[in-house]
Amino acid sequence: MSDSTNSSFSFLSNWKFSLAVCVPCFAVGLGATYYFYSKSNNKNRRPREPTAKHGIEGNNVDRKPLVSNGIDSNTVKVHKPTLSEQVEEFKKQGNAEFAKQNYDAAITFYTQALSMCPLTEKGLLSTLYQNRAAAYSKLNNNENCVADCDKALALVPSYKKALSRRARALTELGNFKLALEDITAVVMLDEFKNQPDIMFADSVIKSLGKQNLEEYTKHNAFNLPTKIFIENYLKSFSEDPFNDEFPQTLMKSEINTGLELALKCINNKNYEQIEEACKEELNKTDNSLIRRTLALNLLATFSILRGNYATGVEHLTAVIESSGVPNKLVINSLIKRASVYHQQEQVEKSFEDLKRAENIDPNSSEVFHHRAQIYLLEMNSEKAVEEFKRAVELNPKFILSNVQCCYAQYLHAKHTSNELDTEKFLNKLKGFIIKYPDYAESYTLYAQALTEKGAYEEADSLFKKVYEIYPENATLLVHRALVVLSWKSSISEAFTFLQQAIKVDPKCDYAYETLGTLYIQTGKLEEAVECLEKAVPLSKSEKELLHIFSLRDSARAQLAVVKRLGLTPQL
Repeated sequence: MSDSTNSSFSFLSNWKFSLAVCVPCFAVGLGATYYFYSKSNNKNRRPREPTAKHGIEGNNVDRKPLVSNGIDSNTVKVHKPTLSEQVEEFKKQGNAEFAKQNYDAAITFYTQALSMCPLTEKGLLSTLYQNRAAAYSKLNNNENCVADCDKALALVPSYKKALSRRARALTELGNFKLALEDITAVVMLDEFKNQPDIMFADSVIKSLGKQNLEEYTKHNAFNLPTKIFIENYLKSFSEDPFNDEFPQTLMKSEINTGLELALKCINNKNYEQIEEACKEELNKTDNSLIRRTLALNLLATFSILRGNYATGVEHLTAVIESSGVPNKLVINSLIKRASVYHQQEQVEKSFEDLKRAENIDPNSSEVFHHRAQIYLLEMNSEKAVEEFKRAVELNPKFILSNVQCCYAQYLHAKHTSNELDTEKFLNKLKGFIIKYPDYAESYTLYAQALTEKGAYEEADSLFKKVYEIYPENATLLVHRALVVLSWKSSISEAFTFLQQAIKVDPKCDYAYETLGTLYIQTGKLEEAVECLEKAVPLSKSEKELLHIFSLRDSARAQLAVVKRLGLTPQL
């Protein structure tokens, strides 16, 4: 879900769940991050594609069958091979040795051919370098392979086979940035028709993303998400231990240090100060168990919101394993740790923590509510409905469970093609708007369902209305941008909404991400790179950061290819 809701189906990057399932033009996949280009001129044509096997270029000399009737009417003439024919013969012998897997011998013949080949024969020279690079590749000599590909591409810059081979050799050498540029060039020149190359490009993007992530996290810490996101996340806990009598008493005290300060910061939405206040509390030697475990839970919560999973899990585990801690605080800690495990794709451990929480208190609606959200993320709408129903039964006054239960029922009816129930729960979602007119979740989930149905105009009017109630919520404008793209294919309106979202909240990473993606899809690559660069420091988790890196690096690679090969947008 987004900041516009009062919780998330998973409290970090998956908060965008409701946006991700309905917008075709932003579908997941490599194609979504590429723009179509064509050659602007015909100056640097590559040689024809090889006809021989093993990834080397074939022979260009035609061989005609010898015809004889047994006598010669003319004097026998001895043919002296031309220089080009000699080069072709060495190339032919190199190809033969390559086919027999005699790669060293093949290299020798290709080298001899290169030493004799006229410099004016750029196509032939490029082919020879590429063939020798192929032999070096078979010997795992990636450095020489890259060097020969460099020479081939200096002669024929759009030579796809040399680009592809260099990309793979560079990947072996760990140079994922240049490898991505090369394989991107191949994909673009092939107009996205070669699935193996597209899959390889995707793997290079992932490897480059991990490399960038490792380097980035050495020197940078993740920022906290927006205030709206934090506020809505905290509100997603109906049985929050910080609402109990003891924490509330501390909040009213005149002490402004340690745990008291941290609790007051929650109340005043001064979220940036909470971690330091909790650390101050934990450095005390005379604090009680309840004070210490409350501080640990709160510090863990904000560590995780900042994307520091390891520290968050460590603090939550300390609370969970301490004896004498109130059940409500242990359950809250288990739910939060379960959410982290799910975020890290440790699904089994996530469900184990939720089961452990249920065993502590089988009547805790909190456990069923958050387990339902995880089932919804796992696309198991049937189990999600069961869990939400139980949560509502145990705590019927918690609006969030009621609304999300109805949305889960709508999704399940839709997934099972039950048209009657689909309309029934769609109408019920509409009823929540009338019943809870000031509750953002009512609007966003109903608008999401309408968008899936194709009722874009009505969905847009709902997002417009809820934005009037919560004008500080920039993600509602991102919703509107996505709706107008699906509804009217109006790029100009989408740009307007996204730029407005950034003005409302300069920390809205999703606005930058969506705007950057739209720039890519409209061929504005320099703008895309600039926009996505701004999204990097705003990312809330490693998973989100990897996604931003993949978009940015894709745009960078395309921009490099456009400049290198002289491509122009195919309008």
